Amino acid sequence: MSLQKLELNGLRGFATLEELPFAIPNGKHGSGLTTLVGPNNGGKSTIVEALRALAAPSAQNPPQPRSFTEGRRNKRAGDRIMIRATDSSGNVGGLRSVESGTSTSETEWFPAQLEEQIFVLPSRRYFDPLFHKNAMTRDNYIVQYDMSSTARGGPLQQFGSRLFQVQKKRAEFDAVLEEVVNPVPKWAIDRTDSGQYYLKVETSCQYHSSEGLGEGLVSLLIIVDALYDSSLDDVIVIDEPELSLHPSLQRRLFTLLSKYAADRQIVIATHSPYFVDFNALLNGARIARLHLQDGSSVVSTLGEPTIKRLAGFISNYNNPHILGLDAREAFFLEDRVILVEGQEDVIFYQQIADQLEIKIDGNFFGWGVGGAENMETVASLLRELGFKKVVGLLDGNRDALASKLQGEFLDYRFYAIPADDIRTKSSRQIPAVQGILDDKGEVRPEHQEAMTKLLTQVNNEL
Repeated sequence: MSLQKLELNGLRGFATLEELPFAIPNGKHGSGLTTLVGPNNGGKSTIVEALRALAAPSAQNPPQPRSFTEGRRNKRAGDRIMIRATDSSGNVGGLRSVESGTSTSETEWFPAQLEEQIFVLPSRRYFDPLFHKNAMTRDNYIVQYDMSSTARGGPLQQFGSRLFQVQKKRAEFDAVLEEVVNPVPKWAIDRTDSGQYYLKVETSCQYHSSEGLGEGLVSLLIIVDALYDSSLDDVIVIDEPELSLHPSLQRRLFTLLSKYAADRQIVIATHSPYFVDFNALLNGARIARLHLQDGSSVVSTLGEPTIKRLAGFISNYNNPHILGLDAREAFFLEDRVILVEGQEDVIFYQQIADQLEIKIDGNFFGWGVGGAENMETVASLLRELGFKKVVGLLDGNRDALASKLQGEFLDYRFYAIPADDIRTKSSRQIPAVQGILDDKGEVRPEHQEAMTKLLTQVNNEL
């Protein structure tokens, strides 16, 4: 059964109650993918930690709730923690502090423990290079997690036991690994003279032990292990899947995750634009930006109307770059985004600023929004994801549109430049236009004062 939403308050940076809706798989690639983006310290890993706290029945019987140390509890939230999840059938399960200001009283399940089993992988994925022989099933592996050691980067103590289990389904595991790494490295489990076991991998006619393996390969082995024997409707959470991976491997890994997200719930927290996909959003995926507001972690998500409007961008073959990699990088900014009409504007505004010796204090959204008529949609996207400082720059003949956008987005600023275009266009380009820049690419003297004022206003807003 799928998770519908997570409610969280009091854990680390979450000083106020926040809600995260999850994507529900519907059979389409990427439909069950929930992607968490945002700057460092925004709260992405805290969401992962919260899901880890709810992840699986404890090995103890009856199951014991988790304990949260002083450093994990937010004083502004009353020094108490509440984590609650709702599944697609409306069942609710969660944890809350029995009393504030202490971990000795632990927490309690309310109204009950979550029934769904969640497979959570921390950001730093590694395991002890030497291990003992013991094949461990998926269910036992999840139960054996030690939250205190794995939540923020400790070794996955039982992964060696999972490798013995993988050996029983070696062909299935390697088939999944091959979708990311092709050819699949030759690997085996060997034994030391002292009786301990280790993972041995052959690359370029050389063998590497568990201790000498590259972090990227180790991370992939652990991620593939979470996927290859998963079942329909499983919930799999991966913190920073991109760590130690070359961009080409990041692309392939995302394709693999998108494939599995057709009928499983996959939640990823990432700093990589390679793990943001707008086609997946149209299929039902969700994207949430975690960021700080007044010192507290906040969850901002895209609404359905804005997602549907993005469909036109994806089918705009005259401007295929609108939602390209450079544009997706904006989602990981802390703030201060500049919207311009087209790709030439990105180049020439920076050229103007250089000539006027003004350093622009923001970042351009990709290579423009693909035309003035698209600025409203991009501004809506940024507003719903919680961006507070956004400036839009339009050609002088779009003054009416700038005023309209200013009325719709009261917290943002939109300006029309003092010319019909950013640069001068010859009469061969009908109609002829005289822009801010002349034929030599120099700022026209009559516009220097106005553009200096305009770019200074942009900096003031950002």
